[in-house]
Amino acid sequence: MLKKIILLIVCILICAQALYAGQNFTFSNRKAANKVKEEIVIEPPQMQLPENEYLKYTVRWLGVPVGYITASIKGIKIINSRRAYLLEVVVRTNAFCSAIYKIDDRFVSYMDVEGKYTLRHEVYRREGRYKKDAITDFDQIAHKAHFKNFLDGSEKDFDIPPNVQDTLSACYYFRLLPIDIGKKIEYAVCNNEAIYKLFGLVESKDIIKVPRLGKRKAFFMQPYAKLKDKKVKKGNVSGYFGTDSKRLPLLAVVQAPMFTEVTAALSEIAHGQDIE
Repeated sequence: MLKKIILLIVCILICAQALYAGQNFTFSNRKAANKVKEEIVIEPPQMQLPENEYLKYTVRWLGVPVGYITASIKGIKIINSRRAYLLEVVVRTNAFCSAIYKIDDRFVSYMDVEGKYTLRHEVYRREGRYKKDAITDFDQIAHKAHFKNFLDGSEKDFDIPPNVQDTLSACYYFRLLPIDIGKKIEYAVCNNEAIYKLFGLVESKDIIKVPRLGKRKAFFMQPYAKLKDKKVKKGNVSGYFGTDSKRLPLLAVVQAPMFTEVTAALSEIAHGQDIE
């Protein structure tokens, strides 16, 4: 269960409240707090992603630290004759959790600088005894994708819709979208050779306290996905994002049946020359 929930954070927030950021207001200051919320402005997004960025998230399971997620933009590379952002997410459990169930995963994507869609997605998963090394190449002109599993040698070709994202590029694509309160987002995401529809709605704005980073202006979303017009039911995912043009994911929480809760909180940020 823990493995599935951590991976769900990566896929959606991939991308993302026991560290809950909401504030408890007394009656006397509720009106003032509501006024502050109304004055928060969601800035227009950046036109392009930064060429270098490093974000680190602390992951907790039922409030107990179990590992971390790092999300990085590692420059612009040439892939399939196209300029693309090199995106990487690493998910690792700490010593405590690894003694029970070890996770050491790496996800890599190449996102077209001009088209803002995925060109290639690489998966290197090590979860307990489970292993997977696979690459999916996306032909966004012919609307075809080619999947190859390097461990068992299996390959598969399948159709893709225009401008489809993979689970990692989807998170960065979101940061480039113009959004506001009540505005709905919708786009296609490929995961395990299946095409999902990802939906989201900006539900509220607030000033939240992020552990180690202090108070931040943020907006709240609870995205969901559909597969073949049926809503995917694998737990509730919600998150807070910064309202400035960088649109950084600040806090995320996944709640699943049997009172299971996994949270991820942004704890480190580095850009450009600050990245070692």
